Amino acid sequence: MSDKRLFSSTGGKNAISIQSLPVNAGQGNIPVSKSHSTLSPRTNLLLLFVWAMGVVLAFVVVQPRLPSALGLVGGLLGAIAGTMQHLSISQDPSRFVAASSLIGVRRALTSTAWGRKYIAWLYFCKVVLLLIAFLLIRGPLYQVVLGYLAAYFSLMLVRDAVTLRDTYVLHRLGNSSK
Repeated sequence: MSDKRLFSSTGGKNAISIQSLPVNAGQGNIPVSKSHSTLSPRTNLLLLFVWAMGVVLAFVVVQPRLPSALGLVGGLLGAIAGTMQHLSISQDPSRFVAASSLIGVRRALTSTAWGRKYIAWLYFCKVVLLLIAFLLIRGPLYQVVLGYLAAYFSLMLVRDAVTLRDTYVLHRLGNSSK
């Protein structure tokens, strides 16, 4: 069984092209169930909107004096997280297409080296953002929590923006395997 995959972000004639093979289970092929909604472009576009609104609300409406460094650090950490998630998806896209639950998505992530690094990175980022919020915001706890949420929303916004293209690829793969 050969699995041909080419994942290129350069565009042109080397644009993303992935072939997925059906899963073989001894006596026959298992039909691929619908991918989990968190891997769909529609859900990710909605999440991008939610994260963007959260960032705008946090920095402009709720607490206009939040340090902009929180958003910048969150965005930078999100870019790294999105790149790791992209690399994980590109290593084994068929597992992500086959994931029909959050547990399945997590299993797909942990099945690749970049996915395991990504999960550890997210935990690390949460601690770092909390520490930075405590250091930069010298005020009541609710302000620190709002600062942390603004930084976290920035992280998630950039991460989802980086991986949005991958959701379209996974969506196409899921449709072509039916």
